[in-house]
Amino acid sequence: MGDIKIKGSPTRFKIALNLDLLPKFGRKLFDSLPIIQKANYVGLGAGSGKQIFDAPSLAPTGDEHMMCKGNANIILGLDRPSNLFSGFGGLKNTHCAAIDIVAGRMGFRAKTSTPEGHGINVDPNFKLDAARIYISQKSDPDGYFGLAEGKCGNTSKESPRSTVALKADTVRLIARENIKLVTRTDANNSQGGKLDGGYTGAFGIDLIAMNDDTELQPLVKGDNLRNCLKGMMESIHDLRELFKNFVEYDRELGIAMAFHTHITELPGKPTSVSFTNGMPAGVEAFINKLTNVELQLNSHMFKLTTLQREYLTTPAGSEATGQDGKGLYILSKFNNTN
Repeated sequence: MGDIKIKGSPTRFKIALNLDLLPKFGRKLFDSLPIIQKANYVGLGAGSGKQIFDAPSLAPTGDEHMMCKGNANIILGLDRPSNLFSGFGGLKNTHCAAIDIVAGRMGFRAKTSTPEGHGINVDPNFKLDAARIYISQKSDPDGYFGLAEGKCGNTSKESPRSTVALKADTVRLIARENIKLVTRTDANNSQGGKLDGGYTGAFGIDLIAMNDDTELQPLVKGDNLRNCLKGMMESIHDLRELFKNFVEYDRELGIAMAFHTHITELPGKPTSVSFTNGMPAGVEAFINKLTNVELQLNSHMFKLTTLQREYLTTPAGSEATGQDGKGLYILSKFNNTN
């Protein structure tokens, strides 16, 4: 049987058909079978199908109706994230009906029995079960799945909500036309709470990667922000050009004043420039304007250009990074919002 490559870090391989899950006596029996019967045993022959040795049994409660085939389960009952005393079903609350759809209880750890052949019973495990759709009338999904709080509202034992939760290695929401994430469609929630418009923060949408909300920030309207910042940059550039023009005109005036002369009454010839006051002061002012103003304007232009390039553009798709190695481009590469 071939191996399945498991992408991740570190890269590893998982056996496609793991016969080590068989109990000792089952493996001994399998090894003694002829090749045709071995193929039938694992479901590759013309027999009645694969022997189930990778599916633990769910520890039942008296409130549940179970539909099971191998390690695929649909459980109709009460809110239950773990053992029979857990959740609002374990507390015997009213209005806490639940549907738990699971494929692969205990994930890659799943097996039907111990090496000694004793059957294995398990409780729902919201961390290890491979794939789940959980629907509950009264629930604490943030607590059950260990989700970061975010900013738009959270559930708790004291503040339960109805929920539809999906968890798997990958989740795909596929539409041939469009997908909408819509909040605040009703005036009341399922627990009878009034959803007024006085505080709208609880009705938002949090996008939390890595289950880490320590740096969660509001998404911006990217086009509006970019247009605003570009307008600000253009205005700053215009101001720089205006000031540069002023400096050039002022320099011409300064040179004229530093080297100006007057016409004497007799014999009508121009006087010499003022070597004691006017000329030294004019030369000093000229040097100061050159070094402290004109050359600084070039540095200012470089700073503006760098700011614009790092935060507002991605030349050839390359994003500038800061000292911490994080991208500086103001628009998200992944998410859009209205």
